[in-house]
Amino acid sequence: MNKLSFIFIVVPMLFSCRTRRLEQQVLIQDCPEEKIVNKIPGPPVKGESEKIYYIYQGKRVSPKQFDQQWLEKNCDVKETVVY
Repeated sequence: MNKLSFIFIVVPMLFSCRTRRLEQQVLIQDCPEEKIVNKIPGPPVKGESEKIYYIYQGKRVSPKQFDQQWLEKNCDVKETVVY
């Protein structure tokens, strides 16, 4: 009976801890190479959801993935405006 109660109590707790860790997104605390601001008139190009993004490690990255407060305090990011 003791082993059975262990299974019904501890195992679900372990799985709930695991899913919580997966849900928490860790924000990037590193300086990107460049910030791109798209000021071309009209809606975003098909497939693009944002008009502002960063170039980080050679890839396009959403601002939502960065810790913005950390970025403002610690980085001097080159900003390129596209018309």
